Formats: sequence, structure tokens, C-alpha cells
Amino acid sequence: MSGRAGPGTTARGDRAETTGPGATATTSDATRSSGPTAATATASPTSGNATEQAQRADPATVAAEIRTAVLAVPGVTRLTPGTGVEVATHFPGGKITGIRLGEPIEVHVEIGPVPIAPVAEQIRDAVRDVLGRFGRRSPVEVVVDDIDLPVPATATVGN
Repeated sequence: MSGRAGPGTTARGDRAETTGPGATATTSDATRSSGPTAATATASPTSGNATEQAQRADPATVAAEIRTAVLAVPGVTRLTPGTGVEVATHFPGGKITGIRLGEPIEVHVEIGPVPIAPVAEQIRDAVRDVLGRFGRRSPVEVVVDDIDLPVPATATVGN
């Protein structure tokens, strides 16, 4: 999903490009310029092998684990539904907004005033760690839909 229409900020691997206000940034395995591009599947000794974990993992569980890992990344303020068609993982009884399980896995976030590329990389690594616990290997695309900037204390409404 790199190359969003309209102005924004695109983070690819170790670099970020700013093209105007209304930040939209993406980073994915496909656009990463160096380093490993897939997580190594591992299984914990008490939970069976990776194949069994992948078979037991329903979308709700995987998406919930990804949500927890992404929200734990410093600088992430929330998951977002995307800017067009809602990005979400749907399952019987609910949905988790901001995460789409597929090829690639999409994660849409809002971040605070922090460097985009390093935070996007931390998010991607966190998602890959979760996927590895379930014996899954998928490319991960991180989209920064918004940046939550603090309002200056001297600002007044209407002036």
C-alpha cells in the first residue's frame, strides 16, 4: 500500500519522505531496503509445534494479540480504521479495527510526534513476533494514518 493518493509522509525501510500535511506513511517487507524480510516460526516448548499453533489460531485471537503488541510500541497512540474502506479483522461477535489479516497483513495506526520510520519498524517487528508465535510468516504493512500533535498551551480557539 505504499504510494497513497494525496499528500502525506511515506516511510520506507530506513528513510521517510514528507510530501505535505495529512500524513500517510507505510512500511512493509516489500519496501524494506535491508535486513530480514520474514519472521522465523518458533513454538514454545509447552504449546506444541508451530503447525498446531497455526491451526488453532483463529483470526480473532491473532488480531487481538497483534493489537496488544502494536499498542505496546512506544509512540503508538491508537489503531485507526484507515482512510477509505474500513480496515478491520471481522469475526463472529465482533471486529478489531486497524488490523487486516491477509497477504500482506495491514496495521493502521496513529502515532505521537515521533520519528515515523523507527516506530513503523518497531510495529512491524512486534507483529512479526506475534505471527511467529502462531507459526505464521506473512509480509507486514504498517500505515501511519495520522500523527497526534499536542496543542500548544498558548493556542486559543477562534483566533
